Amino acid sequence: MKGLSFVFVASFLFLTASCNPVNDSDDLMLSEGIKQVVFFSDEKDYKHEASYYDAIIELKKQYPAEFDNMMVIKASNAKKYYDLFEVEQFPAILVVHGDKVIANVNGTVTKDEIIEPLSAVLQND
Repeated sequence: MKGLSFVFVASFLFLTASCNPVNDSDDLMLSEGIKQVVFFSDEKDYKHEASYYDAIIELKKQYPAEFDNMMVIKASNAKKYYDLFEVEQFPAILVVHGDKVIANVNGTVTKDEIIEPLSAVLQND
């Protein structure tokens, strides 16, 4: 059953990443007027990302519009964004509004530790 859950989550992230490609240029396409979710993923170390996948699925149910524009940045492309997004370690998920990071979760944390700060900023308009 765990294997099936992982396949589902991996497929979800693959589809999400394919909808919002991040190319190798320095231009990261962030929408100015909306809150946007950015997920830094290290596909080589996916076992530490399970709580992030669970949190993304749960948050997407509550805030579908905010996750429609979610961007997934692979570890291989992420170094140029570390300072811009205040990313300390992988995995990481954050919410950006305009040019400011309004919520940021890094490292190995539980699903609830991800959901709490993200839902707090996503529910406020």
